[in-house]
Order: sequence, then C-alpha cells, then structure tokens
Amino acid sequence: MTAETVRSKSADLPPIAFIPATTDDIDRLVDLKVLVMRGELERLGRYTPERARDKFVARFSPDRTRLIDLDGRFAGCVTFTDHGGHVEIEHLYLAPECHGSGLGSRIMGVLMDEARALGKPIRLTVLNGSPANRFYQRLGFVETERDPIDIQYIWTP
Repeated sequence: MTAETVRSKSADLPPIAFIPATTDDIDRLVDLKVLVMRGELERLGRYTPERARDKFVARFSPDRTRLIDLDGRFAGCVTFTDHGGHVEIEHLYLAPECHGSGLGSRIMGVLMDEARALGKPIRLTVLNGSPANRFYQRLGFVETERDPIDIQYIWTP
C-alpha cells in the first residue's frame, strides 16, 4: 500500500493522507488507543495498560492499517479489512484534538466509498455506552447485535 491522499470536497479543509503502517508504528498506535479509549474502558472495568497493549498488538496488522496524516501531522489510524463477504473497521482512533472537527466523518466517507466500490457492507464493533455509537448511527450504521460490553453494527451500500 502506498500513501493515498484524499482531497476534501471543501477547498478550505486540508487533505487527508493515508500512509501505510509499519511494525515500527506499534508503540504510537497503542499510545493513541490508550489515550482515546482509556476512559471508556475504565468505565466498563476493562482497562489495564497491559490488557490495552496486548489486545491491540494481538490484532495489529501493518498491511491492513493506515496512518491518518492531516496536513503533515499524525491524526490517527484506521484498520480496514476485507473479509470476503464484508469489510470490517477494526480500529478507528483519532487524536483527541481532532475529535469534533469532522475528520471522522471525512474518513468514514472515504471508507464507505471503498466499500461501495467493492459492493460490500461494513461491519464494526463499538463499546456499549460510547459516544461513538451516535457517530456511527448518524452515518447509517444499524445495530445487529448487543452484549453487555459491545454493540455490533453494519452499514450496507
């Protein structure tokens, strides 16, 4: 995978570049996950630094992970995996200073366009009670399953 620049529909917004992750990125990606998710995981009684790292590292695949570069600065990461019948967003973490900026919607627009081009639905899982649930629902994701910890969603093009 090579760097891919995504131009915004609005000229006043900086372009997003997706840069392929490498194994050297693991520490900063774990740090970002902890920074973004710690409060939610603590609320559920599921946070320890070791657990957060181990869970991320166990599923980390550089070839499926894209770093998000916004105007020359690291803004987050996304893992987007084709499973044959569907694609899955396993991780989408944005730096806290990017929250509420519209960046997440722009990134999801690109991923939804990719899924649409493949003719495949997108599946993802969100922590129960997380504000991210409202975000995905606004984008048209529909709940398919729920347990005390997670909610599974699907979006169909």
